[in-house]
Amino acid sequence: MEHTNKDLVNQVLIKIGRNVLVFQQIEKGLKLLLPYIQPDDARQSINIFSNYRKANEKSTLGNLINNFIECCDYDSDYFVENLKTVVANRNQLIHHFGGLQGMNILATKEGCLSCISELEVQYKEALFFYKDINLFVIALLYHLREIYGESHSQLDLLYKQRRAEVISEVEYINLLDPSDTGWDNTKIVKLLRLAEINTEKIGDMTLLSRAGDFIKSQDPECTPKKYGIKTLKGILKVSGLFEIVESQNEQQKSECILYKSKVTQNP
Repeated sequence: MEHTNKDLVNQVLIKIGRNVLVFQQIEKGLKLLLPYIQPDDARQSINIFSNYRKANEKSTLGNLINNFIECCDYDSDYFVENLKTVVANRNQLIHHFGGLQGMNILATKEGCLSCISELEVQYKEALFFYKDINLFVIALLYHLREIYGESHSQLDLLYKQRRAEVISEVEYINLLDPSDTGWDNTKIVKLLRLAEINTEKIGDMTLLSRAGDFIKSQDPECTPKKYGIKTLKGILKVSGLFEIVESQNEQQKSECILYKSKVTQNP
């Protein structure tokens, strides 16, 4: 390899390591999930459950994903094909990197740039599935924590760690316990904040009814019900991210609700 390609080669090696770690995390997530999502008739005893866990520990990513497809109710060819792509990408990286050229592909600038491009595409596809798996894992940990949390304190710690990793990147919604939803990164909260900028204010606050009209104009499908809440007022309260002033209009016999985002203080 030419010395002038050293920086490019290092970039390739770093991206290879990053992609391998993502594939490993997908495997770990699936190994944790699969024993809990077997068909009901396949979980009739603790022994069968234990056997599933042991079998999964030795499974490859390809087998794990095939088992995942069988256990889920997904009926989408698009979903299945994307999962198969994850397996194919992982196998290509581990067993066939560089194609016929192997590591010699890094001997030229063009070869390095080609690898970087392919690794970026591979990473984005794997990361999409990794985030989905993480949401499944968080839901499982939440359920286990609710049942066994008092006797297994590490479940609460593990749940909080996983949740913290996910909520900054994806819209995490907990329909069973809306107070646990990652509200700061939800679309409805982002739209409520946009309404503060794009609607006429009353003093330094925003009229919730105007915000509701604004949200409908931006995304009619983004409703409180999507988050397990009945009203926008409920979103304001359960999220804990807004100051709220409520008053009663006696003449019109209606409620007036004003809100504004709380000022976040740096630690």
